[in-house]
Amino acid sequence: MKSCISFVGLLAVGNCNRILKSNTGGNIIQNNLKERNSYSNHPAIQIRGGESSSTEINLSASATMASLFAGSVGGAIGVGVSYPFDTLSTKAQVKSGKDEIQLSLIRSMARIWKSEGIRGFFEGVLVTMVGQAFIKAIQFAVNEITFLWLEKHSTIQSNIIKMAIAGTLAGLLSSFVVTPVELLKIRMQSQNKLSANKKDDDASPQSYDNELDCARSIVKNEGWNALLFHGLGITIVREIPSFAFYFVAYGLLAKSAMADALGGNAAPLVFGAMAGWAMWIPTYPIDIVKTIVQVQTRERGKEKELLSSRQITAKMYRAGGIRAFFDGLEPKLARAAVKHAVTFWVYEVLMGLLRPSN
Repeated sequence: MKSCISFVGLLAVGNCNRILKSNTGGNIIQNNLKERNSYSNHPAIQIRGGESSSTEINLSASATMASLFAGSVGGAIGVGVSYPFDTLSTKAQVKSGKDEIQLSLIRSMARIWKSEGIRGFFEGVLVTMVGQAFIKAIQFAVNEITFLWLEKHSTIQSNIIKMAIAGTLAGLLSSFVVTPVELLKIRMQSQNKLSANKKDDDASPQSYDNELDCARSIVKNEGWNALLFHGLGITIVREIPSFAFYFVAYGLLAKSAMADALGGNAAPLVFGAMAGWAMWIPTYPIDIVKTIVQVQTRERGKEKELLSSRQITAKMYRAGGIRAFFDGLEPKLARAAVKHAVTFWVYEVLMGLLRPSN
C-alpha cells in the first residue's frame, strides 16, 4: 500500500546523516548544520553535540508533524503530475502476454486522446492521490521507528543494512493500504480496454463513473474481501524489495559528492528521479504480474477461477518470453522520474516554510 516520496526523502536524508555521523564523526554533521542550504541538512532533525561529546539526534515533534504534512502534499502532487504516464503503463500491462500488438508510447497516447480525451489519462487519479497520503505516512513512520530501534537495540553496524531492513518492513506493512488503492486505480485505468474486449476471459464489461462507483461495484460483485485483499500477496512481493532498493539507493546518493555539487535545489529532483528508477527497474516484472492479477474480475456465485500469480507468469512467458515482463516500462520509468522529482521539490519548498526556527 508499490517509489521516491517526500516521506521517503525525509527518512533517507535523515539516515544519510546518521551514516555520516557513524563513519566520520560529529564534525561533518556540525559543518552541515552550519550550511543551511546544504542538501544533507535535515529540517526535521536537530543534531546536538560537538567534537568532544557524542552526537545526539533529537526529533522535534513539531518538525516531524511538518514533515508529515509536507510529505503528504508532495506525494499527492507528485502522483497527480505523473499520473498520465502511469495510465499509459497500466494499459500496456493489461495487454502483456496476449496476442495483441503493443502500441508505441506516442500511438498509445494518441489513441487515448482520440477515444477518451484528457480525462482518459486521469482515470482513478483521485483515489490514488488520497491513498498516497496515507501510504506515505505509514511508510515514513514504520521506516523511521524501525531504523531508530535498530540503532538503539541491534548489533548491526552497517547503516546500509539497517536502512534496507527498515525499508523492507515499511514496504510490508504499507502493502495492506497499497492493495485496495491500486486495485481501484488499475480497474479505473483499464476499464475502457476491458469494456471493448468482452471476449477476453480476464476482462469485465463493467465501466465506472468514478472511484466510488468502482468500489461499490467491486463490493457488490466480488465482496469486501476482494476490495481489501485482492492481489495482496503479489503486492507484498513487490513492495518489500522496492523500498529496500529505494532507501539504500537514496541514502548512498545523498552521501555522495553529487549532493554538494548539485546543491539543495537540484539534488531532490535528481536523486528523486534516480532512486525512483532504482526501485522500479528490478521489480517491474513483479508489478506487471500484479496488475494482471488485480485486473481479473469474478462475480459472486460464479465458478470462474482466477489465475494465480504463478499461472499468469507462465502464461506471459509462453506468449511473449522475457520481453513480455517489460511491456509498459518506458512510461513507468518516466512516471517514476517525474513523480519522485516533483515530490521531493514540493517537500523541500513546504519544509522551507514550515521548518521550525532554531
